Amino acid sequence: MNNIRLISLTVLIGQFLSTGSIAQSYKVTEWANDPLLTNSVGISIDDNGKAYLTVSKRRKQSSLDIRHHQDLVKQDLSFQTVEERRKYYKTKLTGKSWIPDRNNDGVKDWKDLTVQKDAVYQVSDQNNDGTADQVKTLGEYHSEVTGIAAGVLAVEGDVYVAVEPDFLRYFDEDNDGFPEKEQLVATGFQVHMGQGGHNLSGVAVGPDGRIYWSLGDKGHYVKTTEGKTFHMPNSGAIFRCELDGTKVDRYSSGERNAQELAFDSFGNLFSMDNDGDYPGEKERALYITEGSEHGWRLNWQWLRKQDFTKISGISPYNPWMEEKLFLPNRDDFAAYITPTIGNFGPGPCGFTNNPGTALSKDLANCFFMTNQQNQIRVFKFLPIGASFTFEELKPIKGGIGNTGLAIGPDGALYSASWGSGKGFIFRFDTESEKDQHPARAETQKRLGLKSNEQSIETLGLWLDSPDQRVRMKAQFELVRRGAQGMSAFKEKLDSGTLLGQLHAVWGIGMASRKDPSMLKYLKTAWSSNNAEVIAQAAKVSGDLGQPSKQYQEELINGLNHENDRVKFFSAIALGNNKIQGASEKIVRLISEKGSKDPYLRHAGSMALSGTMNADEISKLSNNPSKSVKLAAIVAMRRIASPEIRAFLKDDDELILLEAARAIHDDQSIPEALPDLAAVLNRKGLKNEALIRRALNAALRTGSGSDLDLLANYIRMDEGSSKMKRTALASILWWSNPPVLDPVEGRYRKYKPRDNDMVNKVLESIRTQILSDNELTEVLLRGVEVRGEPSWLIGTKEHFSKWSSKMQIRLLAALDKTNSPDLKSYVIEGLDSDSSEVRQKSRALAGKVNVPTLQLLVSTLNDSKPSGQGEAIKQLAALKSQEAKNKFMEFVDDYKSGKIPSHWKLEMWQAAKAQGIKVQGGYELLEAGGDPKKGEQLVMNHAAAQCIRCHKINNSGSALGPDLTKIGKLRNRAHLVVSMLDPMREITDGYGNVTATMKNGDEIAGVLSSQNSDEWLITQADGKEIKINPQEVKKSQLISIMPPMSGILKPEEIRDVVSYLSSLK
Repeated sequence: MNNIRLISLTVLIGQFLSTGSIAQSYKVTEWANDPLLTNSVGISIDDNGKAYLTVSKRRKQSSLDIRHHQDLVKQDLSFQTVEERRKYYKTKLTGKSWIPDRNNDGVKDWKDLTVQKDAVYQVSDQNNDGTADQVKTLGEYHSEVTGIAAGVLAVEGDVYVAVEPDFLRYFDEDNDGFPEKEQLVATGFQVHMGQGGHNLSGVAVGPDGRIYWSLGDKGHYVKTTEGKTFHMPNSGAIFRCELDGTKVDRYSSGERNAQELAFDSFGNLFSMDNDGDYPGEKERALYITEGSEHGWRLNWQWLRKQDFTKISGISPYNPWMEEKLFLPNRDDFAAYITPTIGNFGPGPCGFTNNPGTALSKDLANCFFMTNQQNQIRVFKFLPIGASFTFEELKPIKGGIGNTGLAIGPDGALYSASWGSGKGFIFRFDTESEKDQHPARAETQKRLGLKSNEQSIETLGLWLDSPDQRVRMKAQFELVRRGAQGMSAFKEKLDSGTLLGQLHAVWGIGMASRKDPSMLKYLKTAWSSNNAEVIAQAAKVSGDLGQPSKQYQEELINGLNHENDRVKFFSAIALGNNKIQGASEKIVRLISEKGSKDPYLRHAGSMALSGTMNADEISKLSNNPSKSVKLAAIVAMRRIASPEIRAFLKDDDELILLEAARAIHDDQSIPEALPDLAAVLNRKGLKNEALIRRALNAALRTGSGSDLDLLANYIRMDEGSSKMKRTALASILWWSNPPVLDPVEGRYRKYKPRDNDMVNKVLESIRTQILSDNELTEVLLRGVEVRGEPSWLIGTKEHFSKWSSKMQIRLLAALDKTNSPDLKSYVIEGLDSDSSEVRQKSRALAGKVNVPTLQLLVSTLNDSKPSGQGEAIKQLAALKSQEAKNKFMEFVDDYKSGKIPSHWKLEMWQAAKAQGIKVQGGYELLEAGGDPKKGEQLVMNHAAAQCIRCHKINNSGSALGPDLTKIGKLRNRAHLVVSMLDPMREITDGYGNVTATMKNGDEIAGVLSSQNSDEWLITQADGKEIKINPQEVKKSQLISIMPPMSGILKPEEIRDVVSYLSSLK
């Protein structure tokens, strides 16, 4: 370890206006600096100050990132379990050129995915000099399906590690002070390859005495030792277990990438979730409760991979964006989702809470977040009804590439680091001790003591500590003390502080999960003068893992309590305990308070699904309250009951839509799909999210009657042009539907169906189709994709009247069906006024024996851009000797620099394809290109989407340089270099540098500016240092931007450059 570098950084943090506090100053130091710790993700610090750090070498390498292998998207989405993915790796990856032969056995296969190792290290300061000096390996992880080691948590003597597909517990079996024994708590996490960084992570301990962890959107199929199965192959989730690793349970679902979790002092769980990488979207702050569903699905990431749009000709439907599921609650918000409590940006990474005595006094109730920038962002969550809102304070500057966060027993905040090129752990603390919490020293002392050596009286005193960690330490030990501990909890309920009473409630809950009779010690909590104590008593009573009949009356009465949190936890407890006789009060709660607070409606819905059977819930379809109907639908969705069809009779389209979502989406309710399809018989429907699901239900059932429903929808001339196009495309796809669902993008495999039924239906609506140009275009697209010649009946005579787009479609359709009429239309197309039609005709001319050589040469000699790129490739493909000679003339022109720059790339590609060696470099990408295509790539490409890190006008993120006027600031040559070799020239302030000086000093930080005479480096502590580059022995500059050559095709890079150069 290098010596610690301690340099004060004065950072002003704006405090809460209500406190009237003076802003504090903070200092940042390097607590650890070891190459072994480079690229760390998660961090946790035990009660004695030992840090546990996850370090990743596998990310986006041996842990495959689907964004770099998009040809495998459909295959990846087909997986339902980790074992299916493992089998695919072992049987299908052999020989893949993109797999390095890491084990040097001469074969590129799945075994090469097992070489790189992620690890968890214990990092400690053995000589107490304020800097870490020892690193020990806790575990290494490197199976073919291992993701990355992303989450770690030290609790008492144990360490929990999240490294998909496994969640692990380490404990000290030989009592030597190091937790060497590994226990598999659960496996089956990360069904899909998915996107790098969307991992199993975020390990936190709750005051209820459980371990919680977060799974990104790669899905799960988890079987517990207790016999439960949790299967959501396309969803993220929050899981939990007991401290000993038993009783694994899924707590919440629908998170996209909530990388870390944190509890407040009242047991509320929060996280900051990443967005879906779509323009105009924002990240989400989440309040996570039992049974909460946060809406995101992995399949929504790959909507652009749908085949359905090849026939419909309209953009893929995106439920996440079109239905605005990422925004906070509103009147038409999806009822099955517990909405975000607020949006923010850019993307989060590390996240933790202040347990009460860390950093400065004014930050006692705050949360801290990183997003791999050189700062710590600060948040405060504020209660509102049964939920929360949040506000952001000014950040604490410092660190480099900050990732995971943890509070140490010394009250300082520690940060892991990614992408700095060094193995840093940074320490953040107040500049002055007078700004620290007065209980910090006492807290550190108590955390360092062994709880099993403390008296009952001491532990009872600790329950009132201002620090959450001390309170939990006492709580957990008192539970282990049995009857004595229960007596201490009962005494605390009668006389303790509010926080002490809450920990008494949670301690009784821990004991009751092992022995339900211990719940008797909660009795006095129900008569508390503090509503929060009653709320937590309700929560504990319904959170035993099994139904309990205790406190039924108190829970039912809780529905009428004036406090919304009491209502909330009472309702969930009633559902969990399956208590009968409360349905009238539950319905009243939902119709009144639940109509205004989506979290109360969520709790009411959970109560309905636990206390009523499907028939009883379905009768709520007649309830006059819209809120009750929505909650009932969500309850029916939760139990997957076909009786949900009763709600499809409603007149309110939002009720219909919610029922449609429940029947159609995710794993669906197949028995009710025909009922959803029948909604198409209704006239006057306006809600396109509803109509799309009804249309797709008709496609999915495979029923001939539902095929007729699709045709009848077109006959009725209902809905928008998009919906009619969707209906016709559904008919054309009906005999062999695409595997990616047209609404959700979810993988669904169908058996082939009778195409004669499609032909008969088409004949019955041919007149309607041909009288509508948009529907005719869909029909032509269908022929082009499916190759059915009979579908072309009645279309050809319209060729001369059609737009160029339609003419091109007919040419493609005639080609697909090998029509004998193709030649006459090619000849006609060659004389078209449209360059696009001429280009398409030229491409087909050789196939129908129409001489094309002179046409191609004429096009290539045209000084104006008019399809020369395609023309040179077509010329290269001609077989005649005359064509070959002419092509070589153009090769000679290329070598002598006579080829126009806008098609040099295609000329180079054509020559290369013919085995002809010609020179070519970055300059091939500097001219030409389509700026419209480039804009789509910048905004929407799944892997290269620039907008995720860069801002253009008001869209995007500030992680990278602003591109709003990049065309004015940089020429095309510079843009090409920036995309292909981002390390060559990094915009000032956006690259991390490590410089080794000739005198042996090492300097690391952000390269804020540079010229031939001077480098200005901003170090982790915020200090700026100037160095002479002539005195640098060696340096490493790191950009977070990956080279685009591995993500985009050359033509796509050129299109992006063309678009960026237009931004002025």
